[in-house]
Amino acid sequence: MPKSDAEKAAEAQRVQQVQQRLAAAKATRDQRKADAEFDFWAAVAAAIDSGEVKQAEACEAIGYKREYVRRQLIEHRAQAAARAATPDSTD
Repeated sequence: MPKSDAEKAAEAQRVQQVQQRLAAAKATRDQRKADAEFDFWAAVAAAIDSGEVKQAEACEAIGYKREYVRRQLIEHRAQAAARAATPDSTD
């Protein structure tokens, strides 16, 4: 038996609500991944900047080549500056 217009509308609304919920979950996941990546590179930068380890020693510990770490640290510092310049209402 075919669905009535009311059933079709209810189904479409349910699907739309699920899609919105999934889109929000994806946005949350993406933000958490970005935050974890930022925190990781902050820890690497802090260890190197403090003199606790040399860059080569940090690279050995985390398993990345020096050039990759150098580029990531440059990107991290730019992100840190951008975050510092942008007020965050969640803090």
